[in-house]
Amino acid sequence: MKSIGVFLILLLFPPLLAGNSFVQVKPVKGDGIYSLLRRYQLPTTTEYINKFKEINNLSSNDKSAMIIGKLYKLPILKYAFDGKTIRSSLDYDNYRHAKEIENYNKAITRAGLKAELYTRDMVLWVPFFMAENLPDQKQPVLTTPVQVKNKPEPSTTFPIFGSAHKVLEKKDSRLQGCVYYLDAGHGGPDPGAVGTRAGIKMCEDEYAYDITLRLAKRLMEHGAKVYMIVQDSNDGIRDQAYLKKDSDEKYYGNQTIPYELIPRLEKRAAIVNTLYGQNNTGSNKNYLVVIHVDSRSFSKRIDIFYYYKTGDVAGKKLATTLYKTVKEKYSTHQPGRGYGGKVIARDLYMLRNTLPTAVYIELGNIKNPLDQDRLVIENNRQAVANWLCEGLIKAAN
Repeated sequence: MKSIGVFLILLLFPPLLAGNSFVQVKPVKGDGIYSLLRRYQLPTTTEYINKFKEINNLSSNDKSAMIIGKLYKLPILKYAFDGKTIRSSLDYDNYRHAKEIENYNKAITRAGLKAELYTRDMVLWVPFFMAENLPDQKQPVLTTPVQVKNKPEPSTTFPIFGSAHKVLEKKDSRLQGCVYYLDAGHGGPDPGAVGTRAGIKMCEDEYAYDITLRLAKRLMEHGAKVYMIVQDSNDGIRDQAYLKKDSDEKYYGNQTIPYELIPRLEKRAAIVNTLYGQNNTGSNKNYLVVIHVDSRSFSKRIDIFYYYKTGDVAGKKLATTLYKTVKEKYSTHQPGRGYGGKVIARDLYMLRNTLPTAVYIELGNIKNPLDQDRLVIENNRQAVANWLCEGLIKAAN
């Protein structure tokens, strides 16, 4: 199967681009001009630092810390790719120069700093020093893709969903303009919570990942742009009851998942924040959905819990909407069952240290036999994904 290390689940049509020809990003905690330039593989020379200050209207002697959440322009220009070659796109017949631009775009895409390669999103990123030699008439431009009215939405394939589920057909555009960062808990060297059923071990990361993939596909069917923060190149959506454990998951951008807990969480949050900085145009809606499975005593049965960051009004509203949606579904499909899910404020790392509106979901107790039914029965895993998608649609509209 083709590697998906830098795979971005995306809209069937490229997303609309911001109206500024400079790439804009939001810094993360501890960022300064030097570290931001280095992250985007730009020189930290006086020329580049001064250019950064100039395009961001900073004084030449400004040494103040960068403001978290604020958009800053990088000395990287955006040019429309014509679908043919870099040289024809830039009207500049210099093979060596075009190759440098190509290599830069590939490098930042591999690093997860650019959502898609220019051959997919039709946008070239050209560092300022590379753009200086371009013809004067070839100014940075942005293009907006055009959909043909009344034309049926095309189907496309995404290998990340697995061979049996890879075909995706867009149903509607109810989530157009929404960006979701889906974070399946644990992965790589960390299996998360472990339960046992019929003598078989059940690992949290495998079930959280499967339901997260199912949710991703549903969101995309409604026009959302979706990023999978944890990715597995050979485990797509699986229909069997017992999901085999492996440890080859990677973070978005083909990044290794650290063994130690704090570095693991730091890296995960940094990826979310970097992607958020690239996608938050001010006119779209950005959401982080973290999916885990809880571990409690064998006898403790729980329904789905929804956590939000303490004091975050938007996060609470999102969690409450998901809670109400799933509760209504249980009332319809299992009348009289009752529903014990909860909405709770929590000071969890992924809630506290990420920028999008976020909800952290615990799907049940992996050690309880009744909660295990929610995980091992394939139709139940799909139902959970469907219901969460419905709740996210309600929250976005």
